[in-house]
Amino acid sequence: MPLLSGRVAIVTGAGAGIGRAEARALAAHGAAVVVNDLAGRNESAEKVCEEIVAAGGRAVAHEADAADWATGDALVGRAMDTFGRLDVVVANAGLVRRSPLVAVTEEDLDRQTAVLFKGTYGLLHHAARRWSTHEAGPGDHRTVVVTSSSAGVPGGVEEFSVYGALKAAVATLATTAALELAPHGVTVNAILPHAATRMDAEAKGIAEVPGPADDETHLDSPRHVGEFVAWLVSHRAAHLSGQVFEVSGRAIRLWRPWGVAAELPGTAPWTPDVLDAEVAGHVYRTRPVGRRIPRRP
Repeated sequence: MPLLSGRVAIVTGAGAGIGRAEARALAAHGAAVVVNDLAGRNESAEKVCEEIVAAGGRAVAHEADAADWATGDALVGRAMDTFGRLDVVVANAGLVRRSPLVAVTEEDLDRQTAVLFKGTYGLLHHAARRWSTHEAGPGDHRTVVVTSSSAGVPGGVEEFSVYGALKAAVATLATTAALELAPHGVTVNAILPHAATRMDAEAKGIAEVPGPADDETHLDSPRHVGEFVAWLVSHRAAHLSGQVFEVSGRAIRLWRPWGVAAELPGTAPWTPDVLDAEVAGHVYRTRPVGRRIPRRP
């Protein structure tokens, strides 16, 4: 029996890149998929549905802006109306706008917040409302995967202040939602995916995406992310919740939440002189840590 036989999934941002790979992988493993992306694009949800159906799978397109609160409700409704159930939510829709902090506009901030956090939260909210009011059947496994980024966990990527902060929030959302939804038998995990996609190329200033998207021998192919997500939402990974996984090619890393890096013992009342000595003795890093992604011509 296929890994995801009888399951129904929603994948947002699935018209291209990682979302397309996730939708195709879920369908290849037996799930029926509601494929979401914006309307009016060359990389469309309709085209991905056609690819899935041509390969013998089941899929329906729902073209709408994942940033809109109502879209989450509509996607849950589309899954129920078309396939009669909802088991899996993969919140992947995103965008990247690289900009120095001092150059970020209010429009940049609002749009990125809407797509990266509000859209993810809204879909999770509407799915959770459905699941919390309808008991799972015997053997059912309801699960959510949200898409964070290494720009958010561990973070510290120059010129990605908005994107990084929102992706960190998405990872925190996964760990919090995992606790809240556990009584309803719902698992929630986050991924930090790395793959050669159009969005990634644009962020790095690369003219063309390196490597064919469907070439599984290419270490940067989105297919590796898709296969991991297909496994993560299956019964085989039903014991996992509140986890944050980095997926880079065939390498998978488990990340933990923030930890204490240093502690000042506070053996005397704080004064400027005592703080000078304690910080010098216990906090060694005096410069911000982080990464810089080169802008390529």
